[in-house]
Amino acid sequence: MTFSKPRRIALALAGAALLLTTAACGGSGDGGSKTSGADIQKVLTAAKTQFDQASSVKFTMATGSTPTSGNAVLGAKGTLTHQPAFKGDVKVLFSGFNTSIPVVSVDGKVYAKLPLTPSYSTIDPSEYGAPDPSDFADPAKGISGLLLKLDGAKQTGQKRDGKIVVTTYSGTLSGSLVAPIIPSADETGTYKTVVGIDGDGRITTLSVTGDFFAGSGDVTYDLTFYDYGKNVTIKKP
Repeated sequence: MTFSKPRRIALALAGAALLLTTAACGGSGDGGSKTSGADIQKVLTAAKTQFDQASSVKFTMATGSTPTSGNAVLGAKGTLTHQPAFKGDVKVLFSGFNTSIPVVSVDGKVYAKLPLTPSYSTIDPSEYGAPDPSDFADPAKGISGLLLKLDGAKQTGQKRDGKIVVTTYSGTLSGSLVAPIIPSADETGTYKTVVGIDGDGRITTLSVTGDFFAGSGDVTYDLTFYDYGKNVTIKKP
């Protein structure tokens, strides 16, 4: 059967449109989005592995909430290693006062330079409503352990952080999983969680929202991770 030239052009255009439609519907090409549950778990598992294998990572933790009573951790900034160890500053609410104190955690002990003291002393961080920050490196109960326990994990989009494009995944975590990181979490509660993974497959952000302080409603803690793999050794002060 022979078609006229206009008819052949129309058929060619129709075929091209069909191919484009098939690709847009998530064909098997490499450019398709990884949105299946299995693919998401692969991404989160790979991010956990990178975090666990990094010799060190810097991080910050902060919340915009300003409770006026009780003891709680409000923020932190420092370097985490897989000795495990931590060196940096931790912001706490203690007996109604906000204060930021230098902290070193190494060899199972936590040292802090408390206000009005000239040197570091050994402390129990739980007395200040704070975690042992070196526990953030724990593969089971630390930061990376949260990734594989994210309930209902789904890809929620992308955002730009400077030159870095971050893919976000959201889900929920039980309060019992959040409490080792943020002790004021209600262990019986549920916390909305958003994880950001960069183009190299590393966790760069973690946002946790829920009930952390009585009467304050939902509060969000934002954690940021950067400078993976630097050669850092943390020693007792």
